[in-house]
Amino acid sequence: MLGLSLAANVALGYLIFQDKSKLSTINERIDSLSDQVSGKVKQVKGAITGDPSDKIGGNLEEGKGQLKESVTDLKENLSAKLE
Repeated sequence: MLGLSLAANVALGYLIFQDKSKLSTINERIDSLSDQVSGKVKQVKGAITGDPSDKIGGNLEEGKGQLKESVTDLKENLSAKLE
């Protein structure tokens, strides 16, 4: 039973990731989320230590992640409209 489930998951994964644009979109989303989380961590560190440069750096990094997410959303929307 476990072998069948594993084979089904591998087949499903292959079908999902066969489309390179979907894989690229997933990578872009992970990258933007990573920037947002890292920015939040820096903001919290700055709040705890009282270091304004960490707070500002965290805000900038979080903003960069949000901007990347917006660009990815825009690309997906445009791609959907073109199909």
